[in-house]
Amino acid sequence: KALHKNNFDGYIRPDHGRMIWGETGKPGYGLYDRALGAMYIAGIWETLNKVK
Repeated sequence: KALHKNNFDGYIRPDHGRMIWGETGKPGYGLYDRALGAMYIAGIWETLNKVK
């Protein structure tokens, strides 16, 4: 909310995710869950734009 309020114009990405749907790799950096995290962030940003 603070980033949006101050007109932040940079990149935001999820830091960590879970390993889901049978993924293997580096724990905490699952591709699918990080993609879901990115969509959650996009949804929050879109909601803040609508409330403005």
